[in-house]
Amino acid sequence: MAFPPIPAPSVTADLSALLDQARLALWRLDGAFSAHSDAAAFETMQLLREAVLSCRIESESGGFAVVLAAAADLDDDEPGSGAIAPVRCCKALERGLAGAGEEPLTLDRLAAVQAALAADGASNGGLADRAEAGRAEKLAAALVEMDEFLVAQGGLPDLVRIGIAQAQLAQLLPSGLEDGRLERIAGLAMFRRVGVPGASALAMSPYFQSSRGEYQAQLRGPTAAWLDFFVRGVAESATEAAGMIRRCAILTREHREAISAGLGHAVGRGLRVYGRLTTEPVATVSEIQAITGTSYVATNQLVARFVDMGILDEITGYRRNRRFQYGPYVRVFDPDATADPAPERRAPRPISKPPRRPAASKPPRRRAASRPRRPSPPPPSTKPRRRPSPSFSDHLL
Repeated sequence: MAFPPIPAPSVTADLSALLDQARLALWRLDGAFSAHSDAAAFETMQLLREAVLSCRIESESGGFAVVLAAAADLDDDEPGSGAIAPVRCCKALERGLAGAGEEPLTLDRLAAVQAALAADGASNGGLADRAEAGRAEKLAAALVEMDEFLVAQGGLPDLVRIGIAQAQLAQLLPSGLEDGRLERIAGLAMFRRVGVPGASALAMSPYFQSSRGEYQAQLRGPTAAWLDFFVRGVAESATEAAGMIRRCAILTREHREAISAGLGHAVGRGLRVYGRLTTEPVATVSEIQAITGTSYVATNQLVARFVDMGILDEITGYRRNRRFQYGPYVRVFDPDATADPAPERRAPRPISKPPRRPAASKPPRRRAASRPRRPSPPPPSTKPRRRPSPSFSDHLL
Protein backbone atom coordinates (compact mmCIF):
# COMPACT_ATOMS: atom_id res chain seq x y z
CA MET A 1 0.00 0.00 0.00
CA ALA A 2 1.44 3.32 -1.05
CA PHE A 3 0.41 6.85 -0.44
CA PRO A 4 -2.57 7.55 -2.77
CA PRO A 5 -1.59 9.42 -5.90
CA ILE A 6 -1.44 13.12 -5.20
CA PRO A 7 -3.88 15.06 -7.32
CA ALA A 8 -2.60 18.03 -9.23
CA PRO A 9 -5.14 20.73 -8.43
CA SER A 10 -5.03 23.98 -10.29
CA VAL A 11 -5.06 27.02 -8.05
CA THR A 12 -7.93 28.92 -9.62
CA ALA A 13 -8.66 32.59 -9.09
CA ASP A 14 -11.38 31.76 -6.56
CA LEU A 15 -9.11 29.42 -4.61
CA SER A 16 -6.30 31.98 -4.72
CA ALA A 17 -8.61 34.63 -3.23
CA LEU A 18 -9.67 32.20 -0.51
CA LEU A 19 -6.02 31.42 0.22
CA ASP A 20 -5.25 35.12 0.63
CA GLN A 21 -8.15 35.52 3.08
CA ALA A 22 -7.06 32.46 5.04
CA ARG A 23 -3.43 33.60 5.27
CA LEU A 24 -4.46 37.06 6.48
CA ALA A 25 -6.80 35.57 9.08
CA LEU A 26 -4.09 33.18 10.28
CA TRP A 27 -1.53 35.96 10.68
CA ARG A 28 -4.05 38.04 12.64
CA LEU A 29 -4.78 35.04 14.83
CA ASP A 30 -1.09 34.43 15.38
CA GLY A 31 -0.56 38.05 16.45
CA ALA A 32 -3.53 38.01 18.83
CA PHE A 33 -2.51 34.66 20.31
CA SER A 34 1.11 35.72 20.78
CA ALA A 35 0.03 38.89 22.62
CA HIS A 36 -2.57 37.11 24.76
CA SER A 37 -1.61 37.07 28.43
CA ASP A 38 -3.23 33.67 29.03
CA ALA A 39 -2.32 31.95 25.76
CA ALA A 40 -1.81 28.53 27.37
CA ALA A 41 -5.21 28.69 29.09
CA PHE A 42 -6.86 29.74 25.83
CA GLU A 43 -5.27 26.81 24.01
CA THR A 44 -6.54 24.38 26.66
CA MET A 45 -10.10 25.69 26.45
CA GLN A 46 -9.97 25.72 22.65
CA LEU A 47 -8.94 22.05 22.62
CA LEU A 48 -11.89 21.22 24.86
CA ARG A 49 -14.20 23.10 22.51
CA GLU A 50 -12.70 21.22 19.57
CA ALA A 51 -13.30 17.90 21.35
CA VAL A 52 -16.95 18.68 22.18
CA LEU A 53 -17.85 19.70 18.63
CA SER A 54 -15.81 16.95 17.02
CA CYS A 55 -17.86 14.43 18.99
CA ARG A 56 -21.07 16.16 17.94
CA ILE A 57 -20.18 15.53 14.32
CA GLU A 58 -20.18 11.80 15.06
CA SER A 59 -23.02 11.81 17.61
CA GLU A 60 -24.60 13.96 20.28
CA SER A 61 -22.55 14.80 23.35
CA GLY A 62 -23.04 16.66 26.59
CA GLY A 63 -23.01 20.41 27.02
CA PHE A 64 -19.75 22.28 27.18
CA ALA A 65 -20.06 23.19 30.87
CA VAL A 66 -20.78 19.56 31.80
CA VAL A 67 -17.78 18.34 29.82
CA LEU A 68 -15.61 21.06 31.37
CA ALA A 69 -16.53 19.94 34.89
CA ALA A 70 -15.90 16.29 33.97
CA ALA A 71 -12.55 17.11 32.39
CA ALA A 72 -11.54 18.87 35.61
CA ASP A 73 -12.45 15.72 37.60
CA LEU A 74 -14.90 17.66 39.70
CA ASP A 75 -18.02 15.55 39.29
CA ASP A 76 -17.14 11.86 39.63
CA ASP A 77 -14.34 9.45 38.89
CA GLU A 78 -16.24 8.39 35.78
CA PRO A 79 -17.95 11.23 33.88
CA GLY A 80 -21.54 11.00 32.73
CA SER A 81 -22.50 9.31 29.50
CA GLY A 82 -22.72 12.60 27.61
CA ALA A 83 -19.23 13.65 28.69
CA ILE A 84 -17.26 10.43 28.25
CA ALA A 85 -16.53 10.81 24.54
CA PRO A 86 -15.56 14.52 24.63
CA VAL A 87 -13.30 14.02 27.66
CA ARG A 88 -11.50 11.15 25.95
CA CYS A 89 -11.32 13.13 22.71
CA CYS A 90 -9.69 16.02 24.59
CA LYS A 91 -7.08 13.67 26.02
CA ALA A 92 -6.51 12.20 22.55
CA LEU A 93 -6.04 15.72 21.19
CA GLU A 94 -3.41 16.49 23.81
CA ARG A 95 -1.61 13.25 22.97
CA GLY A 96 -1.83 13.72 19.21
CA LEU A 97 -0.76 17.37 19.20
CA ALA A 98 2.11 17.01 21.67
CA GLY A 99 5.29 17.44 19.68
CA ALA A 100 3.40 17.49 16.36
CA GLY A 101 5.62 20.29 15.11
CA GLU A 102 8.77 18.20 15.41
CA GLU A 103 7.61 14.60 14.87
CA PRO A 104 5.76 13.16 11.87
CA LEU A 105 2.43 11.35 11.99
CA THR A 106 3.58 7.77 12.29
CA LEU A 107 1.49 4.65 12.71
CA ASP A 108 2.43 4.46 16.39
CA ARG A 109 1.28 8.03 17.04
CA LEU A 110 -2.04 7.49 15.27
CA ALA A 111 -2.51 4.18 17.12
CA ALA A 112 -1.95 5.95 20.46
CA VAL A 113 -4.50 8.61 19.54
CA GLN A 114 -7.02 5.99 18.46
CA ALA A 115 -6.48 4.07 21.71
CA ALA A 116 -7.23 7.24 23.70
CA LEU A 117 -10.45 7.68 21.72
CA ALA A 118 -11.59 4.07 22.20
CA ALA A 119 -13.79 3.14 25.12
CA ASP A 120 -11.53 0.34 26.32
CA GLY A 121 -8.12 1.35 25.02
CA ALA A 122 -6.20 -0.47 22.33
CA SER A 123 -7.11 -3.96 23.56
CA ASN A 124 -10.30 -4.08 21.49
CA GLY A 125 -9.26 -3.48 17.94
CA GLY A 126 -6.80 -0.63 17.85
CA LEU A 127 -5.60 1.00 14.65
CA ALA A 128 -2.83 -1.55 14.01
CA ASP A 129 -5.15 -4.46 14.84
CA ARG A 130 -7.79 -3.29 12.39
CA ALA A 131 -5.30 -3.19 9.55
CA GLU A 132 -5.23 -6.55 7.84
CA ALA A 133 -2.22 -8.79 8.13
CA GLY A 134 0.61 -7.42 6.05
CA ARG A 135 -1.04 -3.99 5.60
CA ALA A 136 0.29 -2.39 8.78
CA GLU A 137 3.77 -2.03 7.28
CA LYS A 138 2.31 -0.58 4.08
CA LEU A 139 0.20 1.86 6.10
CA ALA A 140 3.27 2.97 8.05
CA ALA A 141 5.21 3.52 4.79
CA ALA A 142 2.29 5.48 3.32
CA LEU A 143 2.25 7.77 6.36
CA VAL A 144 5.96 8.46 5.83
CA GLU A 145 5.23 9.47 2.22
CA MET A 146 2.40 11.70 3.42
CA ASP A 147 4.72 13.45 5.87
CA GLU A 148 7.30 14.04 3.13
CA PHE A 149 4.54 15.56 1.00
CA LEU A 150 3.47 17.82 3.88
CA VAL A 151 6.88 19.28 4.67
CA ALA A 152 7.97 19.65 1.04
CA GLN A 153 9.08 23.21 0.31
CA GLY A 154 7.83 25.00 -2.77
CA GLY A 155 5.17 23.83 -5.17
CA LEU A 156 1.68 23.90 -3.69
CA PRO A 157 0.71 26.36 -0.92
CA ASP A 158 0.82 25.05 2.63
CA LEU A 159 -2.96 25.05 3.12
CA VAL A 160 -3.48 23.19 -0.14
CA ARG A 161 -1.02 20.49 0.92
CA ILE A 162 -2.73 20.15 4.30
CA GLY A 163 -6.16 19.91 2.68
CA ILE A 164 -4.99 17.23 0.23
CA ALA A 165 -3.21 15.24 2.96
CA GLN A 166 -6.27 15.30 5.22
CA ALA A 167 -8.47 13.98 2.39
CA GLN A 168 -5.89 11.33 1.51
CA LEU A 169 -5.67 10.21 5.13
CA ALA A 170 -9.36 9.25 5.02
CA GLN A 171 -8.45 6.79 2.23
CA LEU A 172 -5.42 5.46 4.08
CA LEU A 173 -7.18 4.46 7.30
CA PRO A 174 -8.67 0.94 7.50
CA SER A 175 -12.18 0.63 6.15
CA GLY A 176 -13.52 -0.65 9.47
CA LEU A 177 -12.41 2.51 11.26
CA GLU A 178 -15.21 5.01 10.70
CA ASP A 179 -14.28 7.54 13.35
CA GLY A 180 -13.76 11.00 11.90
CA ARG A 181 -12.35 12.28 15.18
CA LEU A 182 -9.04 10.59 14.39
CA GLU A 183 -8.91 12.28 10.98
CA ARG A 184 -9.64 15.69 12.50
CA ILE A 185 -7.02 15.29 15.22
CA ALA A 186 -4.49 14.32 12.54
CA GLY A 187 -5.59 17.35 10.53
CA LEU A 188 -4.83 19.73 13.39
CA ALA A 189 -1.47 18.01 13.83
CA MET A 190 -0.73 18.73 10.17
CA PHE A 191 -1.13 22.48 10.77
CA ARG A 192 1.51 22.31 13.48
CA ARG A 193 3.72 20.00 11.48
CA VAL A 194 3.83 22.47 8.57
CA GLY A 195 4.24 25.45 10.93
CA VAL A 196 1.11 27.37 9.97
CA PRO A 197 0.85 30.68 11.93
CA GLY A 198 -1.71 30.57 14.71
CA ALA A 199 -2.03 26.77 14.59
CA SER A 200 -1.98 26.49 18.39
CA ALA A 201 -5.18 28.51 18.70
CA LEU A 202 -7.00 27.02 15.71
CA ALA A 203 -10.04 24.73 15.97
CA MET A 204 -11.65 23.38 12.80
CA SER A 205 -14.44 21.21 14.20
CA PRO A 206 -16.76 24.19 14.93
CA TYR A 207 -16.75 24.96 11.20
CA PHE A 208 -17.13 21.31 10.21
CA GLN A 209 -19.96 20.79 12.69
CA SER A 210 -21.87 23.85 11.45
CA SER A 211 -21.74 22.36 7.90
CA ARG A 212 -21.79 18.73 8.90
CA GLY A 213 -23.48 17.32 5.81
CA GLU A 214 -21.35 19.30 3.37
CA TYR A 215 -18.19 18.43 5.28
CA GLN A 216 -18.77 14.68 5.11
CA ALA A 217 -19.66 14.90 1.44
CA GLN A 218 -16.80 17.16 0.37
CA LEU A 219 -14.11 15.24 2.30
CA ARG A 220 -14.55 12.21 0.04
CA GLY A 221 -15.61 14.13 -3.05
CA PRO A 222 -13.72 15.92 -5.83
CA THR A 223 -10.47 17.54 -4.72
CA ALA A 224 -11.21 21.02 -6.08
CA ALA A 225 -14.54 21.34 -4.24
CA TRP A 226 -13.00 20.00 -1.02
CA LEU A 227 -10.12 22.47 -1.17
CA ASP A 228 -12.51 25.42 -1.59
CA PHE A 229 -14.55 24.20 1.37
CA PHE A 230 -11.46 23.51 3.48
CA VAL A 231 -9.65 26.81 2.84
CA ARG A 232 -12.83 28.78 3.46
CA GLY A 233 -13.15 26.96 6.77
CA VAL A 234 -9.58 27.89 7.73
CA ALA A 235 -10.33 31.58 7.14
CA GLU A 236 -13.57 31.49 9.13
CA SER A 237 -12.09 29.44 11.98
CA ALA A 238 -9.06 31.72 12.32
CA THR A 239 -11.25 34.84 12.30
CA GLU A 240 -13.52 33.33 14.95
CA ALA A 241 -10.58 32.33 17.17
CA ALA A 242 -9.07 35.83 16.96
CA GLY A 243 -12.40 37.31 18.02
CA MET A 244 -12.55 34.94 20.98
CA ILE A 245 -9.08 36.04 22.07
CA ARG A 246 -10.18 39.67 21.95
CA ARG A 247 -13.23 38.89 24.07
CA CYS A 248 -11.06 37.09 26.62
CA ALA A 249 -8.75 40.11 26.76
CA ILE A 250 -11.73 42.41 27.38
CA LEU A 251 -12.97 40.16 30.16
CA THR A 252 -9.56 40.13 31.78
CA ARG A 253 -9.24 43.90 31.74
CA GLU A 254 -12.78 44.60 32.93
CA HIS A 255 -12.76 42.05 35.71
CA ARG A 256 -9.34 43.00 37.00
CA GLU A 257 -10.48 46.62 37.18
CA ALA A 258 -13.66 45.56 39.00
CA ILE A 259 -11.63 43.54 41.52
CA SER A 260 -9.21 46.42 42.10
CA ALA A 261 -12.04 48.87 42.63
CA GLY A 262 -14.38 46.71 44.68
CA LEU A 263 -12.38 44.54 47.07
CA GLY A 264 -10.53 47.12 49.15
CA HIS A 265 -7.84 45.52 51.32
CA ALA A 266 -8.56 42.08 49.74
CA VAL A 267 -7.41 43.13 46.25
CA GLY A 268 -4.26 41.03 46.35
CA ARG A 269 -6.12 37.86 47.29
CA GLY A 270 -8.79 38.59 44.71
CA LEU A 271 -6.30 38.97 41.89
CA ARG A 272 -4.59 35.71 42.87
CA VAL A 273 -7.93 33.91 42.75
CA TYR A 274 -8.76 35.50 39.41
CA GLY A 275 -5.45 34.35 37.94
CA ARG A 276 -6.35 30.79 38.87
CA LEU A 277 -9.83 31.08 37.32
CA THR A 278 -8.43 31.86 33.87
CA THR A 279 -6.52 28.57 33.85
CA GLU A 280 -9.04 26.45 35.78
CA PRO A 281 -12.45 28.12 35.51
CA VAL A 282 -14.25 25.73 37.91
CA ALA A 283 -13.44 25.78 41.64
CA THR A 284 -14.80 25.12 45.10
CA VAL A 285 -14.56 27.34 48.16
CA SER A 286 -11.99 25.00 49.69
CA GLU A 287 -9.78 25.22 46.59
CA ILE A 288 -10.00 29.00 46.64
CA GLN A 289 -9.17 28.97 50.35
CA ALA A 290 -5.93 27.15 49.53
CA ILE A 291 -5.03 30.09 47.28
CA THR A 292 -5.95 32.88 49.67
CA GLY A 293 -4.64 31.27 52.86
CA THR A 294 -7.44 32.84 54.88
CA SER A 295 -10.20 31.34 56.97
CA TYR A 296 -13.14 29.56 55.38
CA VAL A 297 -15.50 32.36 56.42
CA ALA A 298 -13.28 35.03 54.84
CA THR A 299 -12.92 32.96 51.65
CA ASN A 300 -16.67 32.44 51.49
CA GLN A 301 -17.15 36.20 51.72
CA LEU A 302 -14.62 36.72 48.92
CA VAL A 303 -16.45 34.21 46.73
CA ALA A 304 -19.72 36.01 47.47
CA ARG A 305 -18.17 39.26 46.30
CA PHE A 306 -17.04 37.56 43.07
CA VAL A 307 -20.61 36.36 42.55
CA ASP A 308 -21.95 39.87 43.16
CA MET A 309 -19.52 41.27 40.58
CA GLY A 310 -20.69 38.75 37.97
CA ILE A 311 -17.37 36.88 37.80
CA LEU A 312 -18.42 33.60 39.40
CA ASP A 313 -21.61 31.58 38.92
CA GLU A 314 -22.77 28.92 41.36
CA ILE A 315 -23.40 25.78 39.26
CA THR A 316 -24.65 23.19 41.75
CA GLY A 317 -27.62 24.79 43.45
CA TYR A 318 -26.61 23.20 46.76
CA ARG A 319 -26.18 24.90 50.10
CA ARG A 320 -23.10 22.76 50.81
CA ASN A 321 -20.31 21.45 48.62
CA ARG A 322 -20.97 24.24 46.17
CA ARG A 323 -18.94 24.67 43.00
CA PHE A 324 -18.42 27.91 41.16
CA GLN A 325 -17.58 28.61 37.56
CA TYR A 326 -16.03 31.60 35.82
CA GLY A 327 -19.20 31.95 33.79
CA PRO A 328 -18.36 34.84 31.42
CA TYR A 329 -15.08 33.17 30.43
CA VAL A 330 -16.65 29.76 29.87
CA ARG A 331 -19.39 31.27 27.71
CA VAL A 332 -16.75 32.55 25.30
CA PHE A 333 -15.98 28.93 24.39
CA ASP A 334 -19.41 27.39 24.94
CA PRO A 335 -20.96 26.75 21.49
CA ASP A 336 -24.47 26.74 23.01
CA ALA A 337 -24.11 30.06 24.81
CA THR A 338 -25.25 33.34 23.32
CA ALA A 339 -22.45 35.58 24.48
CA ASP A 340 -22.54 39.34 24.11
CA PRO A 341 -20.16 40.79 21.51
CA ALA A 342 -18.63 43.05 24.14
CA PRO A 343 -19.01 42.18 27.81
CA GLU A 344 -20.12 45.01 30.02
CA ARG A 345 -18.48 45.79 33.29
CA ARG A 346 -20.65 45.18 36.29
CA ALA A 347 -20.20 47.61 39.12
CA PRO A 348 -19.62 45.88 42.43
CA ARG A 349 -22.62 45.90 44.67
CA PRO A 350 -22.25 47.58 48.06
CA ILE A 351 -22.35 45.21 50.96
CA SER A 352 -25.77 45.57 52.52
CA LYS A 353 -25.82 45.76 56.31
CA PRO A 354 -28.64 44.04 58.17
CA PRO A 355 -31.34 46.50 59.24
CA ARG A 356 -31.39 47.60 62.86
CA ARG A 357 -33.94 45.97 65.03
CA PRO A 358 -36.33 48.62 66.29
CA ALA A 359 -36.31 49.12 70.04
CA ALA A 360 -39.24 47.60 71.84
CA SER A 361 -41.79 50.33 72.34
CA LYS A 362 -42.90 50.82 75.94
CA PRO A 363 -46.58 51.29 76.67
CA PRO A 364 -47.47 54.88 77.51
CA ARG A 365 -47.67 55.63 81.22
CA ARG A 366 -51.18 56.08 82.40
CA ARG A 367 -51.60 59.33 84.19
CA ALA A 368 -53.69 59.34 87.28
CA ALA A 369 -56.92 61.28 87.22
CA SER A 370 -56.36 64.89 88.14
CA ARG A 371 -57.76 65.99 91.46
CA PRO A 372 -58.71 69.56 92.30
CA ARG A 373 -55.90 71.25 94.01
CA ARG A 374 -56.36 72.84 97.41
CA PRO A 375 -55.36 76.41 97.62
CA SER A 376 -52.08 76.63 99.32
CA PRO A 377 -51.95 78.76 102.44
CA PRO A 378 -50.29 82.09 102.07
CA PRO A 379 -46.70 82.08 103.06
CA PRO A 380 -45.96 83.47 106.47
CA SER A 381 -45.01 87.07 106.41
CA THR A 382 -41.51 87.87 107.55
CA LYS A 383 -42.43 91.40 108.68
CA PRO A 384 -43.13 91.92 112.43
CA ARG A 385 -46.70 92.58 113.37
CA ARG A 386 -47.45 96.14 114.19
CA ARG A 387 -48.87 96.65 117.63
CA PRO A 388 -52.22 98.38 117.50
CA SER A 389 -52.11 101.94 118.80
CA PRO A 390 -54.25 102.71 121.89
CA SER A 391 -57.64 104.26 121.35
CA PHE A 392 -58.60 107.79 122.46
CA SER A 393 -60.54 106.50 125.43
CA ASP A 394 -57.52 104.63 126.73
CA HIS A 395 -55.66 107.97 126.87
CA LEU A 396 -58.35 109.54 128.95
CA LEU A 397 -58.09 106.82 131.54
